[in-house]
Amino acid sequence: MPNLWELQKRIVPDLTAQVLKRYHILRTIYHFQPMGRRLLAKRLDFSEREVRGDLEFLARQGLVHNTSAGAMLTPEGEKLLASLVKMVRTIQGTRDQENILKRFFGLDEVIIVPGQGDRVLQREELARQVGNYLHEKTGEEGVLAVTGGTTLAAVARVMKKRRKKRSRLTVVPGRGGLGEKMELEANTIAAEIAQALGAQYRLLYLPETSNPRTLAALKEEPAVAEVLDLLKKTDILLHGIGASLEMARRRRLPSEEIEVIRNRGAVGEAFGYYFNSKKEVVYITPSVGIRLEDLERIERVIAVAGGVEKTEAIMSAVNPLFQDVLITDSDAATAIVNKIKEEGSIDDSKNRNQWVWSDW
Repeated sequence: MPNLWELQKRIVPDLTAQVLKRYHILRTIYHFQPMGRRLLAKRLDFSEREVRGDLEFLARQGLVHNTSAGAMLTPEGEKLLASLVKMVRTIQGTRDQENILKRFFGLDEVIIVPGQGDRVLQREELARQVGNYLHEKTGEEGVLAVTGGTTLAAVARVMKKRRKKRSRLTVVPGRGGLGEKMELEANTIAAEIAQALGAQYRLLYLPETSNPRTLAALKEEPAVAEVLDLLKKTDILLHGIGASLEMARRRRLPSEEIEVIRNRGAVGEAFGYYFNSKKEVVYITPSVGIRLEDLERIERVIAVAGGVEKTEAIMSAVNPLFQDVLITDSDAATAIVNKIKEEGSIDDSKNRNQWVWSDW
């Protein structure tokens, strides 16, 4: 028997478009509030007349508060937006895609953030979903390790603090620093996420790549030794996935090393390991922090990456032996599903999703 939503679509076919439209309006206001009508219309590619009518309707429902500075969501509007996500996931077929990717990658869980179009908005939505997931899944104690990068920096920025305190939970950076923007470093992200979770944190005062002799001496420092010991006790790991050449440049690798990575066909990167489209590890950069071989012992490993430009990177770096959860957005998910369909059956996915060490 068709579910209620399927029946509604058949009886009132324009209902779907209306729900999606108002969902996108609420979502956009949430991330950029206060937001003027003209800017909202431009960002969503709607007419100002359309937006004005919808804002007036949403205001009458007590979901939006229109101010001189622009529209803002009311507390009731924020609650409704969170509830709407489930409906939008059904409308856009997100749950079907999640099942396909879950089976293809062999993971315990795949979460796809619905939406389309605006890349900035997609990134913010992805970050918000990850933040909500952390609030839901992290316990009262243990160790949560996080890596750096643009996606996790967005997570740290949008995570909302809640009253719940986790004084026995410690958040630590899973990697050393890359020497890039402070907000992208694992140390900064760990501190901000800890504050949002009501947890404590420790920082790792080491560059990600170090001379072996220097590293050996630094490891003897009490503050460094404490964090490295905590990393061995990690219960949950949150990490991003990068495009190989972008990550090689961010690590400031010499041009000859970047050329080697390119020539070996690397498309994805995680933890200093570079993977080609066959899931072969084709290059490794020496680094400080959690290593690939550490992932198997960690109870819950969460990989986060979004955007169609990360399609190949995600497919190369996600492996059921090491990750348990993938959180991505609809752009990346749709691109991956399309590739899966082009390649044919996924019945042999369990065998294809094993990382291989190539001979190099």
